[in-house]
Amino acid sequence: MKNQKGVTLLALVIYIIVATIVISIIAFMSSRFYSNVDIIKSQDKYAVEFNKFNMFFVNDVKSYSDAKVESTKITFGDGNNSVVYELRGTDIYRNETKIASQIQAATFTSGEYKAVNSDEPEVGITKKLINVHLTIGKQIVEGTSQEKVDKALYTKFDKTIEYVLKYW
Repeated sequence: MKNQKGVTLLALVIYIIVATIVISIIAFMSSRFYSNVDIIKSQDKYAVEFNKFNMFFVNDVKSYSDAKVESTKITFGDGNNSVVYELRGTDIYRNETKIASQIQAATFTSGEYKAVNSDEPEVGITKKLINVHLTIGKQIVEGTSQEKVDKALYTKFDKTIEYVLKYW
């Protein structure tokens, strides 16, 4: 009878150890899952910032036929009706209104494209272009132990788009 009590106690100890291991594994997997969900949520936030910028910018590009383009500033129109897009720190402003944030890099360049008619190659329309390159994302502090983890987890939203100014 004494041997059976020892076996029962040993079985109880083994059961508690196994249950503790199983609960630990489930807790670890759950915490990793929810941390990855937060990463996905933050990446979607970057796309939202780009869409906010794009919403205003497309409207102005299609309204103006000329623009003064600098590396971090674009001015549409002249005088009182001018619209200015400018990168200030990590925010993009349209005139004095902040329209996008968490911008890590913004580069504006201008160019031209001649659309050629296939029937008459000498006749064509010259279109003015504005190239916009935006990098949107979380600021990563370099030189820290967290830097490698942040670079691996928080990929930035990096987009280059050519906009055609109003040409008709």
